Amino acid sequence: MPPPSQSVRPPRRLRSPSAGLVLAFLPALLAPVAPASAPAQDRSEAADAAKPGARADERKPDERKPDERKPEDRKTDDLQGFDPQRSVTRHSLPLPGGALAYGATAEFLPLRDGAREELAARIFTVSYIAEPRSPADGPRPVTFVFNGGPGAASAYMHLGAAGPKVVAFGADGTLPPPPAALVDNPDSWLAFTDLVFVDPVGTGFSRAVKPDETEKRLLSVDGDARAMAEIVRLWLTRQGRWSSPTFLAGESYGGFRIAKMADELIDQVGLAVNGLILVSPVVDFAAIDEDGILGPAWKLPSMAAAAAALGRRTGTPEQAAEAAERFALGPYLTGLAGLDYGRLDAGQDVFAEVAGITGLPVEIVRRQRGRVPMGVFTRELLRDQGRILSIYDGTFTATDPDPGAARIPFDPFLKGTVPTYSTAFAAYVHDALGVRTDVPYRLLSDRVNRSWEWPRMSVPSAVDALQTALTLQPALRVLIVHGRTDLITPYMASRWVASRLELPPGGRDRVAVTVHPGGHMMYTRPEGRAALAADARALIEQVLRRR
Repeated sequence: MPPPSQSVRPPRRLRSPSAGLVLAFLPALLAPVAPASAPAQDRSEAADAAKPGARADERKPDERKPDERKPEDRKTDDLQGFDPQRSVTRHSLPLPGGALAYGATAEFLPLRDGAREELAARIFTVSYIAEPRSPADGPRPVTFVFNGGPGAASAYMHLGAAGPKVVAFGADGTLPPPPAALVDNPDSWLAFTDLVFVDPVGTGFSRAVKPDETEKRLLSVDGDARAMAEIVRLWLTRQGRWSSPTFLAGESYGGFRIAKMADELIDQVGLAVNGLILVSPVVDFAAIDEDGILGPAWKLPSMAAAAAALGRRTGTPEQAAEAAERFALGPYLTGLAGLDYGRLDAGQDVFAEVAGITGLPVEIVRRQRGRVPMGVFTRELLRDQGRILSIYDGTFTATDPDPGAARIPFDPFLKGTVPTYSTAFAAYVHDALGVRTDVPYRLLSDRVNRSWEWPRMSVPSAVDALQTALTLQPALRVLIVHGRTDLITPYMASRWVASRLELPPGGRDRVAVTVHPGGHMMYTRPEGRAALAADARALIEQVLRRR
């Protein structure tokens, strides 16, 4: 992360082509994975989305065709001319405990903005509501789910982890052949909470009505948090769900987003959420800054786990990570702090230890002065095999497309997931959810990512917002889930952030950090998806027991 200045941007390495868009995930990143549209095209798409002729089928639970709808079924919004393009369908999810009946609603919600509260954007959402239970069971919890980027739509968490359908990746997490098949998700969060997947402005099907005028206010850390908090308020109001326990879930930058939203909801809406579920998040960008001392230290255990998984060091990935943790928290930090670049031989022991941990030649570690950038690690670890690693999962490898280039031109895993999730989602919303629109679905928006407004006088951090929410809502529970071989948002950074939250001795368990096999998207492996679902269920059930 660059030092504070009048124009602070996210860490520059995350803005390199090799980093891509921290999928759902982190600010800054976006290598050209999804070509950005020209402004004129954006205006055209926004206008098309608002035309009545672009409306989707509005199926009622009995799945009547559009021409069979009764007049009272043709719901309209309170904003003149706004068409929600609502499509309602009914489904059943087979689960070990029996089939779960649920309704799915795909619709656009109006986002008002500005002093006059004029229509600023059309926000696409997909809601899954389980069939009513016994009134004695009380209100069912509801979880609002976001991805990150900024610039990522919610399809990753939707069709990867929490929704009733998931993309069928290989058993080892490898990319499936196109077009990717969807299968029933035995680990769907719908088993224990209703779900609302939200695509922020400029992602998925969501569009600003007047991009040139409104996007600037919405595409920023604070503007985005306010906008998404408003969508939560609007959904709860329209569905009459204010009595439901409410949770927020977000992946990567989505974790940063929901921490900000929790504070925003308390301050502007008067809603204290019951729990936050942060998946592979970055809460404080200073903690992953490779130009500092802490960032390189927190990434060492993840590199060690990846090196062990690929046979470049001894031990299991878990054992390698634990050994690296002990070194990172002690000798490594003092070694980097005391390193004299004019007397590099004095640091040879540290260089040798880092080389042993990462599986890299000691000459490379020395050349990097003990701080091994992720771009170097992913390029050099398997160079002798002509292969590169993914920064999103250090165990995922691919053929090096340009061995002579200074940096990896693209991340093989992230870029590979774009057509996987894009085509799967396009088919799913059309065939299963009844959505009809010519507006292109933007899984990862380069336009949003490059237009994002970051704080100008400070490094991006959601720690204060998270601390405020925890202070004002003493019953709030926070879960942070990581994959052990995630190289872009390492689990050690979240442990460090969690350890510095001001909580009374008896309340330290309100914030939990769990680590599972896998990378940034640990849910591409069945065991990772199951572990994530089990963690989320445990948090929600813990909250419900305490009510």
